[in-house]
Amino acid sequence: MTLIPVEEDQKTISGRFRKANSFAFLDEGQIFVQENPHKTSKSPEFFEYFNTLNIDRIYIKELGYKTFLKLLELGVEVYLVQEADRWNRIKPDSLLLLTMDNAKEYCSLGHHNKEARK
Repeated sequence: MTLIPVEEDQKTISGRFRKANSFAFLDEGQIFVQENPHKTSKSPEFFEYFNTLNIDRIYIKELGYKTFLKLLELGVEVYLVQEADRWNRIKPDSLLLLTMDNAKEYCSLGHHNKEARK
């Protein structure tokens, strides 16, 4: 199953993953949206909840490097959406798969490169 973090309108892709208002779930051509009950939770609680969702992949606009590492640890493929603002406009062939080789370049949220900015 694929997860896409979305804003309150349930169509616009959220700029944040863990703090998204809701999640759109894509499963075998079906889509449903569910509120994110842990948008204000700390990381451990959020990922305990996330782990119950049985997600194989996530489509995101932005992500922190530490969150990427946690998703990788959970076996979730992370794809960067660069050319769409709404989930129904995502073109799978335009997505960028994040890997250990490119994640530090594309994971712009968080504090993983704080020393480099000084």
